[in-house]
Amino acid sequence: MRNILSLLLAVGLFLVVAAGAAAGELPGQGSFYRVQDRQSEIISEGVTLTSYSLTIGDRPVKLSVFQVDLSNPYVKLDVLTGADGSLEKTQTVSKMAIGAGAVAAVNGGFFIMGQGKPLGMVVQDGKMLSSPINRSDMPVFALGQDMRPLMDFFQFSGRVVAGNGSAFPLYGVNKLRYDLEDGGMSDTDHLTLYNQYWGQHSRGGYVELPGAIETVVKQGTVIEQVYAGEPLTIPNDGYILWGHGQAADFMTTSMPVGSKVQVSYQTTPAFEKIRLSTGSNSFLVQHGAVAEFQEELKGKNSRTAVATSDRGTVLYFVAVEKSDRSAGVEQGELAELLVDLGAETALNLDGGGSTTMVAKHLGETDLSDIIQPKEGSPRSVTDSIGIFNTAPPGHPAGIIVSGPDVVLAATSSNYSVKGFDSHYYPWQPQSITWRASGNGSMDNGVFTAGSGGDVVIEVFSEGVKGIKKVHVIGANEIKALKVVPAEIKVKDGQPVKLSFSIETKDGNAFPLEACYITFHTTTGTVSGGVFTPDQNSGGGILEANYQGLTVQVPVRAASLFKDTENNWANDQINDLAEAGIIKGYEDGTFRPAESVTRAQVVTLLARLLQWPPGEEQPDFKDSLPDWARDAVAFAVSHGVVRGYPDRTFQPNRPVTRAEVSVIIGNAVKLNSGTATLDFVDAAAVPAWARAAMGRVVSAGVLRGYEGNLLKPEANLTRAEMAVLISRLIGLNYVKVEG
Repeated sequence: MRNILSLLLAVGLFLVVAAGAAAGELPGQGSFYRVQDRQSEIISEGVTLTSYSLTIGDRPVKLSVFQVDLSNPYVKLDVLTGADGSLEKTQTVSKMAIGAGAVAAVNGGFFIMGQGKPLGMVVQDGKMLSSPINRSDMPVFALGQDMRPLMDFFQFSGRVVAGNGSAFPLYGVNKLRYDLEDGGMSDTDHLTLYNQYWGQHSRGGYVELPGAIETVVKQGTVIEQVYAGEPLTIPNDGYILWGHGQAADFMTTSMPVGSKVQVSYQTTPAFEKIRLSTGSNSFLVQHGAVAEFQEELKGKNSRTAVATSDRGTVLYFVAVEKSDRSAGVEQGELAELLVDLGAETALNLDGGGSTTMVAKHLGETDLSDIIQPKEGSPRSVTDSIGIFNTAPPGHPAGIIVSGPDVVLAATSSNYSVKGFDSHYYPWQPQSITWRASGNGSMDNGVFTAGSGGDVVIEVFSEGVKGIKKVHVIGANEIKALKVVPAEIKVKDGQPVKLSFSIETKDGNAFPLEACYITFHTTTGTVSGGVFTPDQNSGGGILEANYQGLTVQVPVRAASLFKDTENNWANDQINDLAEAGIIKGYEDGTFRPAESVTRAQVVTLLARLLQWPPGEEQPDFKDSLPDWARDAVAFAVSHGVVRGYPDRTFQPNRPVTRAEVSVIIGNAVKLNSGTATLDFVDAAAVPAWARAAMGRVVSAGVLRGYEGNLLKPEANLTRAEMAVLISRLIGLNYVKVEG
């Protein structure tokens, strides 16, 4: 990349391609991409939109193309700028298009983002808004007054003649400083003109360019001359000359206040013959092949491009989206896509966050985004290209019926209409007649489906007919009725919002409103898709039925214990309690923060693994709780746990994380290998527990804490033990029936 990119640029591409019958359409399979879907629609007189869904490798890419027939007498294109028609303030493409009344628009050329001024040449109907950049490597896209596209390098020349006859070269019109190819800056020793197209005020002074002079010229006479400082007001019937170095010396010596000034400038090709233009940074295609780029902007990005072919009678504006649903493309990939579209010549325009494409869909009065903006919201830009329909109003010609293509049996759906006339202007149908052929009925735009099958909705107005094909999903196509949540957890009698959907046998899902479902329950009521539990309900079942499909939704308290509702392990505790694996205390608490004891751990594993009672009670000096005797007997006899050297079991002793790892490893076969204990405190793991902890961690049953700590000597809480058991079940190390 060259030094010009040291200025902040909005990066992108814009494409125009002229086409014959086969040009302008991507093949189904390209050299590096595949077309998954292609949708085309008419936008206006001489304008169509084709939207592609591509895959490049395993990446989805969205690409949209405006095709503009330049031979259509009702087609008009123009360059659009800010709200007041000047370059003073940037604006979104959509706002520019709305203000100008365009039916479609795309973003224009590159600009200096920090100051919102264009780099390339901007011409509007033969008026020079901004001169071409004085570089040999930045081409211009232009459309002539004869509606012929032109992609070329434009050269600028100008001359300022003072009243005393001395002259100085004019370097540009309405340009900010930029890098030159020789490493210099465009402002150094140069003279630039600023007029009403720049904005209300001049550039003013720059610390890095001391001694610059601004000369105010009104009706050809110098009325003020100052060192550049605070920006000056640009006269409506004049301009300001800004000069540095030798240019400043020329003005101070040859252009005193009161003297006359003459300015002339021209471009090659002549800008007076140009209808519109905007700047590029590189050719993408030349002579029907990928061009040698003047500059390549790397990365998968959103891009816009402009190209021409087939003798320049058709233009294609192309935008590539970069978003969550589209990966964007490299500049080289875009060039190859343009060649496949039939481009003979193509230019790269601004893109990245600037890439924007908007249009009024047929029958619509408002503009819509054709692609999603890269940054989530559209970027304000210096210029864009607007497409206009100049045809007179026509007669009613078509009706578009909008609404779902697929509906569920025995449900009602709303449909609406919009119309267009013979010149593709919006037309609002009146005195509408609706009709549905097939299994269903229409009532003023509301279609009520029958039991299933294909239906055609017909609309009639003022001698014009519109149709919509609709498929009704019948009971024979339905796989399941889904309810969310799949389990209702009641908290203090609060209502629970339910949602419903239908899963079809071909894998699609469709939302279903509650009003089409029949409910049965003895534990509460359902109204408007909201379940309200009875005050004294201890739980039960909510049964939902649609088209012969029935689903049962368990209803239970949000927590089975008084003290776990807000605990991080509440769901696991409830699930295990309902399965009969864990139990609480007689006072209705679970005490999740208490340390789990040796007797409790062994008992929980006995319930989980369904151990039979031990054949012989162990001979420990200390007594065991009655509820733990059989579990301890089995665990000791099968080597799951051992007593202490003093012949005690110590049933109430808390169990550490290291100890529970050994116990689980002895009780459950974990085919997970041994993990490297890559924790900050791995050195604290006892040697006798290292292998067991490695297996349990590797299995995903035991996990670390925040800060990458394992805490092997920390006591395990009852809540943590519930989670470990839940993971053993969830990871399929243990199968629980029921």
